[in-house]
Amino acid sequence: MITWPSPLTDGATLAVWAPSSPAPVAFPRRFARGVESLGSEGFTVRPLPSCEAARGVSTLEPTALAEELHRALLDPEVDGVMAAVGGWTLLNVLPHLNWQLIGEAGKPLIGYSDLTTLLNSVSRRSHLVAFHGPMLVSEWGEAGGVWEYTREEFRALTGGAGLHPGRPVAEPPEWSDELLWWDKEDTRPRAPREGERIRTVRAGTGGGVEGTLWGGSLSVLSLTCGTPYADPPQDALVFLEAEGLAPDEFAARLCQLRLAGVFDRAAGVLVGRIGGARACLSGFTGFDDVLRDLLPAHLPIAAGYPFGHSTPMLTVPVGGRARLDCAPDGPPRLTLLAPTA
Repeated sequence: MITWPSPLTDGATLAVWAPSSPAPVAFPRRFARGVESLGSEGFTVRPLPSCEAARGVSTLEPTALAEELHRALLDPEVDGVMAAVGGWTLLNVLPHLNWQLIGEAGKPLIGYSDLTTLLNSVSRRSHLVAFHGPMLVSEWGEAGGVWEYTREEFRALTGGAGLHPGRPVAEPPEWSDELLWWDKEDTRPRAPREGERIRTVRAGTGGGVEGTLWGGSLSVLSLTCGTPYADPPQDALVFLEAEGLAPDEFAARLCQLRLAGVFDRAAGVLVGRIGGARACLSGFTGFDDVLRDLLPAHLPIAAGYPFGHSTPMLTVPVGGRARLDCAPDGPPRLTLLAPTA
């Protein structure tokens, strides 16, 4: 039985944890802007010591990062923990985490990218929904403020509104994949543009399906293959996101997950918008063709969702239940479901 964490009400205190990258130290202007922006939402923002560290490949030693998270979750004045930013080193921390403590604390954990492994493990080992959603530096630190769709979806899901039955996932009116380097070009909002639309890639063979949301960054999920942390639930709605890929690398990473058995347990597959997508050397750009060719034929597939490395961004309740309806002659419908008693 999986439970939802306590909602983040007005005035809640969010601890900011940096287990993946010393970006708060490397980009202090953007970090400070993120603290101010999140504070303007009515939250009390409490950066943890890892936000001031830059050592070796990460911030603190893996054991110290695990202990820092445990302390924050046990602190009665802390209501939730948000990652500062993604990176590459969270996998080193997972063996040191106390999954029972995390579950019993019952507080929301928020992040994406490198946090993919943590969120899935919290849902599977701590039996607690975790949130694949905006981080302090990357989203709340955006010049001009966090995008409205990102803010609304975050407040709705973490505040508890996502618990009501039949909450549909809406398509944002605009998005951007403009690259502005944080150390020299981070002085204005990114320009919106038209992009991918949410679409049915394959309707599948069984009509609408219900399942448990599991997934995240395609590159980070690849890191877990062959480890105890690649363990989707039996009825997973696998959601995947990536950026800056060409279809050949996309195919390779999907094939890796398929050979690892990830899709053997799946009820359906959801794919995010691929910002900064590139063509293969042949000129081929058919990401949807890759999905149809490589994923099991019975699975419904929908693509174009604002997951992860997408601006704006949807907040996804990892471990929560959802329903996917892929009509062959129209756009798909993704509906977040309330937990069962």
